[in-house]
Amino acid sequence: MTVDAPQSARRPAAASSRTHASTNSRSGAACASVTTRLSHAAEVTADSAAVGLSQRFATRASKLWSACTDPERLARWFEPVEGELRVGGRYRLTESGTVGTIEACDEDRRLSVTWEYDDDVSHVTVTFVEVEAGWAELTVRHTSPMTEHWRAYGPSAGGIGWDAALLGLAMHLENERGELDDVQQALDTENGLAFTRRLAEAWSAAHQQAGASPGDADAAAQRALDFDAEMRTGE
Repeated sequence: MTVDAPQSARRPAAASSRTHASTNSRSGAACASVTTRLSHAAEVTADSAAVGLSQRFATRASKLWSACTDPERLARWFEPVEGELRVGGRYRLTESGTVGTIEACDEDRRLSVTWEYDDDVSHVTVTFVEVEAGWAELTVRHTSPMTEHWRAYGPSAGGIGWDAALLGLAMHLENERGELDDVQQALDTENGLAFTRRLAEAWSAAHQQAGASPGDADAAAQRALDFDAEMRTGE
């Protein structure tokens, strides 16, 4: 499932790059669904940076909460998790090695954790809100100290990773028996690559709204796309 491009958020897991026609069809619908109900925001100061994204899902907040906090379900769309899964406990995402402390856990409403990868420590808060009958909104806010990585890649680096996580969540809600590989396969299809490009454009726009020039924001987004391609192909 950092602003500083945490490993587990760039891709929900390091799965193999296999493309199937049926996955391409499913991912096209899922990607279209995500991008039409998704909003992005970025905040930048001299010392910190944050990305925020909100997605509406045709379900209840309690259902979203379960998908985001049940370890068995998380392993199907985000990343396997282990540890003391309680307030004050320490968790570990087993694929990426990201660790942290669970700071707040308000059932069906809010989850807040530290996000620690290598020497970087940042904070992630996820909120769950019933917005209308049959619909709930999930919002992710990821705040970190300003780094050279963020200056180079802007909000696209970590932001696109969280977008990919929300795609995985959308696919999981449609098919709870799906596997984590399904998310990676969807991202590696033509639809998935187009999805990533559209998101880079959205993060460039959010970067500009946060004060970056169009040229700087577009360049940072392109660098993030190039980096994503390197991660995907291993080149």
